[in-house]
Amino acid sequence: MPCIECENSLWRWGETGACRYESLSQCEEDNADFYNAEPNYSFHFTHEMMEDLHDDGELIVVVEKEGEEMTIRFTYDIEEEEYEEEEEEIMELAKELKEINNKYKKNI
Repeated sequence: MPCIECENSLWRWGETGACRYESLSQCEEDNADFYNAEPNYSFHFTHEMMEDLHDDGELIVVVEKEGEEMTIRFTYDIEEEEYEEEEEEIMELAKELKEINNKYKKNI
């Protein structure tokens, strides 16, 4: 949970905190225990998992701790328009390359 600057130039801790800190450093120092705390859970993503998440926009992982199983769904927003634009650019470049290649063949 980060420190957030308020509209009145003060700082608050998290979305619901009061705007009471005069500086970012004061806010962070007052909440240092949050940054130094040990995490409740730790999960290591493999390269393959990251690729699946990036490619599919979703990754479902089943973890077990102390005999209890938990299913976690990670999501990632894939911007379809971005891929469509890149695909169009690639097709245009491929056409240009084909034209250049054909001109080169004619000159040989």
